[in-house]
Amino acid sequence: MFYAGRPPIEIVAQVMIAILFIGTGIINAGWRQANIIPRMGQLGTPFPKLSLFIGFAMQFAGGFMILFDWHARYGAMLLIVFTLMAAAIFHRFWQMPDPYRYDTHRQFLFNNTAVIGGLLFIIARA
Repeated sequence: MFYAGRPPIEIVAQVMIAILFIGTGIINAGWRQANIIPRMGQLGTPFPKLSLFIGFAMQFAGGFMILFDWHARYGAMLLIVFTLMAAAIFHRFWQMPDPYRYDTHRQFLFNNTAVIGGLLFIIARA
């Protein structure tokens, strides 16, 4: 049932996590898409265009499943896989010779760890 019996704080938290994935998906699927595909190719991602569209499908499906509390546990699982794959592709901080980029991408990895923590709460509570 749609958020049945859930405290308001859990609903707000779940909606905020969904907005993170849906919002970044809209931005990346829109005007940033043309920049992402070549970058994925440079990073050695196999079939960059196909990989990107599979990522979008995971991102949007998981985000909307969480937003509408429809099989939110499975949506969260999907987004954990998506987040791990995106981090593995884009945030290889150990390969960055520039100290600023090294620190920035390492921080992105820590942020993704926190997001996965939030998704684990959804799995535990859904």
